[in-house]
Amino acid sequence: MPQELMKEFIGKVCTIILFNESFGVQGKIVAVEDNWIKVEEKNRVRLINGDMIRDISIAPEKYQK
Repeated sequence: MPQELMKEFIGKVCTIILFNESFGVQGKIVAVEDNWIKVEEKNRVRLINGDMIRDISIAPEKYQK
């Protein structure tokens, strides 16, 4: 996934679907560095390889906190 496109999602709560998962990751995207995305979930922080992303969708406005 192109880094320029991923940067548009910084600060947004998103659902990220990976190629090897069916449920995905939901959290706030806080940084994009090279091909990695840093996501803050409820109880942890994850780094996700951009090559593994199948889909990113922005959560509805009521979840943007």
